[in-house]
This record gives sequence, structure tokens and C-alpha cells, in this order.
Amino acid sequence: MNVLVVPMFALSRMGGPWSRAQAIASAFEQAGHRVMLGVADDGNCLEPCVADLLKLPTPSPLGLPMAVASKTFPLAEKLGVSGRKPVRSFEEVLWLTGALAYQYEKESVRALCDAIATHRIDAVYSEYSLPAIIAARALDVPVFGSFSFTTQTSYASDPKKAAGVRKLLDELELPAVESSLELFEWLDCRFVPSCRELEPIAEEDADSLRPCEFVGFLQEPPGLRQRVRDFIVVYLGAGSVPQRRIERVVSKAFRDFDCIAYAAGSKEERGVGNVLFAPRFDFSRVLPRARCFVHHGGQNSTMDALAYGAPQVIVPGRVFERIYNAKSIERVGAGLMLESFTPEALAEACRRVAGDLSFAESATTVRNQLAKAGGAQRIVSVVEEAVYRKRYGT
Repeated sequence: MNVLVVPMFALSRMGGPWSRAQAIASAFEQAGHRVMLGVADDGNCLEPCVADLLKLPTPSPLGLPMAVASKTFPLAEKLGVSGRKPVRSFEEVLWLTGALAYQYEKESVRALCDAIATHRIDAVYSEYSLPAIIAARALDVPVFGSFSFTTQTSYASDPKKAAGVRKLLDELELPAVESSLELFEWLDCRFVPSCRELEPIAEEDADSLRPCEFVGFLQEPPGLRQRVRDFIVVYLGAGSVPQRRIERVVSKAFRDFDCIAYAAGSKEERGVGNVLFAPRFDFSRVLPRARCFVHHGGQNSTMDALAYGAPQVIVPGRVFERIYNAKSIERVGAGLMLESFTPEALAEACRRVAGDLSFAESATTVRNQLAKAGGAQRIVSVVEEAVYRKRYGT
């Protein structure tokens, strides 16, 4: 079977779609299938896990000329400007990244259609890539993809930003949509890399009659061994909080703690009291010993914390998905959401989460549910069966 895996691209630090696409592509290849992986010059597509790559266009934020956007958006992230703007829906995320711009969609769909025909692709997997869904439907090729509670049109949408997508669909003589998020209803099966306890998508509430499978962790989580938890780990991503403020707040919050705090995201490695700042850390080494993991509420960070059974303190800022993830983690008792990022509030939340064993116990309970859901191997099995039925009519 020839499979094309296409992640969402964005000209900003956004590691989630790429890392998930990598995990899914690797699972298909390990199952003996030929895999082609979509890549773009967006700064995220690093160290691809397969040899066959398809170069695709990079969206320009807000549809601006690339020469302008490539300079202004990194600066906005550095200054924390983007973190001060509320982001209310995934449709707005797509619009901000330029993924809804007519010209970008048109060029991407054309390149994808050419590749699907040339390489005789049997199935397309969209990691939140709208052009991949459109191209597959235009050529009547089975298409599958990732999905979440917050990407339902019933959760939040902004149809006025989807004019470019509607124009392209009309030109291709494909069914009309109001919101670009309705394209996820075109997937032959939607895969949720989570569990129903965290993302309660009920069949009767879903925006589509298409199947919806919860697959938990895409990769097998590490084993949990009894060990001392003596670290605090901090990672607040890009753009939500200016790095200077992160360092100031974290230094003050943990100066009286009796443990080391590791804070990622600084330009260079340096120590301030018992806080070690560095550009990055190997989370596989520090999270197993984390009393709590302070992060921005991104999907990957949320799942990484659960994989290691680490209680969470989430600082979601004003981004809809991060707020939802933070509230979900609070709801299942695996951590707390922090609305005010001050030294006092951060210190209090971390003391509470680290000092109450029920948070770690709840995190472990959810982790075990996620670990049983089948992961990327489950995705491969469902796609194999669907393609076989389409090919042989059984």
C-alpha cells in the first residue's frame, strides 16, 4: 500500500503536527507500506523519518507576502505579541498561519494531486492538512486524518475566514462548506490521539457520521518505575509569554523550593539560584523525575506529561485549545490551570500539585487508559482494512 502523510505547516514553532505525522508515517513504514511524507520550508520539518519526501508550499501568515511575514512573525513571537491576542477557534489558527489563503490552498492541492496520481497513492493521511483532504477527495482516494474535540465546528469556528477554501472547492466542483472545519467531516475515519475522558466526543454529538476512533498515545509510552520525583520542569512554548517574563517569574517562584527547576526556552544555558535555564532539555530524562510539569497546554506537552505520569500546571494564555486542554486536565484531577502567571500563583500551584499525591495518581490512571487505545498501530490497521474494502469491495 502506498500512503501519503501530510502534516499541517506553519511559519512558526509548531512541533505537534510534524511529530505526530512522523509517528504515523513511521508506523505505516514499519508495517511494510511505502510511505511518502509531505514537507515544507517552515522550520518544523526536521529529520524526517522516511526517505520519500514530497516538497509542498509553505503558507505565509495572514496570506502576507513571504518576505514580509518571514520577518514580522518571528519578531511577534519573540516579543510575546501573539500571546496577547485571543485565538478563539482552530479556524482562526488556520487563518493566522495562512493555511486558508486561496493561493496557498490552490498550489498545495495541485502539488498533492500530481503526487497522488504519479505515485499511485492508495491512502492519504492528513495531520490537520486541509489541502491533503481536498486533493484526496478530488481524486476519490481514501483519506483519513487526526481530529480533536476542539476542531469540531460545533465547538468553535469562524466561517468568514474560509472564503479562499470555498472559492477553491467551487472551482474543483466539490461540495460546498460554510466553515473550513467541515472538511474534517470528509475523512473516511477520524483518529483522536487522546481518550474520551479528556475529549468527550460522543457519536451523537459529532459533526459527522464518519467513524471516530480514540487511539491514545501514538507511540508506546515509557514504563513507569518507582523513583524519586525531585524536579520541576518548565516549558511554555513560543509566543504565549515573552521569554524575559518567563525567566523573571520562574526565578522568583522557585527560589525557596527545595528542588531543582529546569526551564526550557532560553537562548543559552545559565543558572539562577536553583533554576537551570537552557534552550532545551531531554524531556525523556527530566519528566520521569518531575514533581510537576509547568507548560503552555499544547497537545504534545499535555500528552508527554501524562505519558510520564507527571502532574501538570498549565499556563494556557488566551488560546482556545490550550485552555480546553488545561480544563480537561483539571477535570480528570491530573493538574491545575493557572490563569495568572505571577511568581506567587506559580509557586502556590506547584506546591499544591507536587504535595498532593492524588494528582500523580490521577495522571497515572489516565495514562493507563491512553496506553491501551492502540496508538499509531491502530491507525494503520483501520486504514489497511478500509483500503482493502474499497479495492476489493468486501
